[in-house]
Amino acid sequence: MMKSFSCSNYDIFLTRDCLAYSKIKPAVNQIETHPYFQRESLVKFCQKHGVCVTAHTPLGGAAANTEWFGTVSCLDDQVLKGLAEKYKKTTAQIALRWGIQRNTVVIPKSSKLERLKENFQVFDFELSKEDMELIGSMDKKYRTNQPARFWGIDLFA
Repeated sequence: MMKSFSCSNYDIFLTRDCLAYSKIKPAVNQIETHPYFQRESLVKFCQKHGVCVTAHTPLGGAAANTEWFGTVSCLDDQVLKGLAEKYKKTTAQIALRWGIQRNTVVIPKSSKLERLKENFQVFDFELSKEDMELIGSMDKKYRTNQPARFWGIDLFA
């Protein structure tokens, strides 16, 4: 018998339907969320209903930002650079800490040992309320995970 399950990339409407029709509440909703794509209403909705949010792209998918939006990664943003200098951390560590402090689970991807180690060094500091709000003002609604583009369909052309 199934005791729990998770969903992936469910928006508010799918999550609401899942909560309404499932006998078992989803334990996790794994979504893209990072400083440039914050999805605050979805995150708050999930948290309100006891569904853990896991950020599968917590650093903003740097290569996809350049390819699809013609812009730099959120890790190159001056706000994160300034905070990295203030806290003596990397911009990635600031973004990860922001995700943790908003009560999401962050799962950054890296195959480089040095970055893997760096990603764990986010528990020895805390961002101030003002700095959390500053990062909160960075939202650009930039989704980097574009499944339609993966399949060769450009819905945004």
